[in-house]
Amino acid sequence: MARDKTLAELAQEAREYADLRLDEVKLKATRGLSTTLGQTLAFLLIFAVLSIVLGLLALALLQWLNALLGAPWGTLIVAGVFIIALILLWLNRQKLFRDLFVQLFIDVFYDTDAEE
Repeated sequence: MARDKTLAELAQEAREYADLRLDEVKLKATRGLSTTLGQTLAFLLIFAVLSIVLGLLALALLQWLNALLGAPWGTLIVAGVFIIALILLWLNRQKLFRDLFVQLFIDVFYDTDAEE
């Protein structure tokens, strides 16, 4: 009789432990997803504003160069600058983007701060 009660208590504690572990996993996943989503939205917002500013600066530079040169060569110069920037981004895409997100996911999902 006492043994049955002990097994029942052990089974109850095992269920409680499993529920607590499940809650912990849910909380970590929620924290990780919210952090990732927040950083992604911030990145998109910064990208949008930077694109607008860069576009306006390119237009101003284009108009200034066209007026200075008296011909539409400014358009080709500005396009060349953007092509060079695009090539540099393409060559460094792994270092700039993939490695950045890999480190972000490692920090978020493996909780390196709590272990130290």
